[in-house]
Amino acid sequence: MAITIYATPKDFAPVYNKMDYLIKSGNYTEPSFTYLVDIYINGSGTRTARLRIPIRPTDGFGKVDIHRVLESALTSDIGNPLGIAGTYEAPNSSLNYIVEFGEEYAVAGVITAFPNLTTDASREAFNASLEKSSFINWDVADYKLNDPTKKFLTNMPDNHKVSLNSHGWLYYKEDTPILYIIVETYDISGAPISSHRIIPTVSTEAIQFVPSSPATLNKIDNANLSGGGVQPIIPTSVASYTIRAIKAAGDISETRTFVIEENCKYNVNTLIFQNNLGGFDNFTFYLGDESTTAIERKDMKVNVDNVVGTDIVYSMDEREKVTYYTKNTPSLKLMSDWITEAESNWLLELMSSPEIYLQNGDELIAVAKIKATNYTKKKVVRDKLFKIDVELELGYDDYRQRG
Repeated sequence: MAITIYATPKDFAPVYNKMDYLIKSGNYTEPSFTYLVDIYINGSGTRTARLRIPIRPTDGFGKVDIHRVLESALTSDIGNPLGIAGTYEAPNSSLNYIVEFGEEYAVAGVITAFPNLTTDASREAFNASLEKSSFINWDVADYKLNDPTKKFLTNMPDNHKVSLNSHGWLYYKEDTPILYIIVETYDISGAPISSHRIIPTVSTEAIQFVPSSPATLNKIDNANLSGGGVQPIIPTSVASYTIRAIKAAGDISETRTFVIEENCKYNVNTLIFQNNLGGFDNFTFYLGDESTTAIERKDMKVNVDNVVGTDIVYSMDEREKVTYYTKNTPSLKLMSDWITEAESNWLLELMSSPEIYLQNGDELIAVAKIKATNYTKKKVVRDKLFKIDVELELGYDDYRQRG
């Protein structure tokens, strides 16, 4: 007897949220009955996992959440600051899967399996982790980039401030091919300067990304630009620029606006972090930094050999305590300029991000964590003007010589 599927995850589901199936078999009253759930990832003929799900005692249904199995197969795809392509694939950020449902129960006292009685359609999952309200209202159609309401995979507020030296990317869901990514630049008065067409890389990956910050855009090779566009895309005369995707005539995505801002007085630092939708956003801190180092030492007492000939000689240079282990853990405090209420809300994604990098020229330095255990979203009506400071523990330790 076939198993009926009553509820499924969404066709393109955030893998760090619940991914529930609800199923039922007409045999659920058989002795020692259990549902079998077989999961296959990325078209593999080899089963990734088999789950055994007991029946719900009240109604005989089987309810199973498969997201823990799928999330272990996904990681992330951070851009390369030295990359010269127009767009990039994100193969580690999404997967497709098929679930087969069966059952097992006692037949003449022997537990007997009946696998693959019903097979669900192929579905996709990606490396997003949504807040509950966003998860409940999740609809992949909002991210198909085929009209001005369709969005890139970011919650970053518009009119995003960037430095000429900052790196960054916009991630997007690919369903039907994009013809071009259009970058249009403007001077301080808002007058147009130039328009550039970025040629997408041919790819079947569900998630892809395109350079979006000045330093990354200016790395694109001229061969990956169409319509006579040449580098630099973002020269020093640019005060702002926009990015949007073109799929076909009339199929145009949302327009993202970026504003160039520099600070000649303080060090400028850009953090690149994984956002809730699985892509990587960036945020630039314009008011400098403070560097500190946490020092951990381990010492031991030693017996000093102070016998000289037939005498015992004491000296102030005797080392009765020796340091045999010294670890230096560097930290960096970054200070932002004034931010908006929308930016304050969005930056919770930075504070809770599992993967953060500090940009150092064309290099990315891993950040172990942000030293914060709570975060307050600011409100203009209450807080008026506000900034944000973050303290980073960098993703490496230094060690000193033994004493």
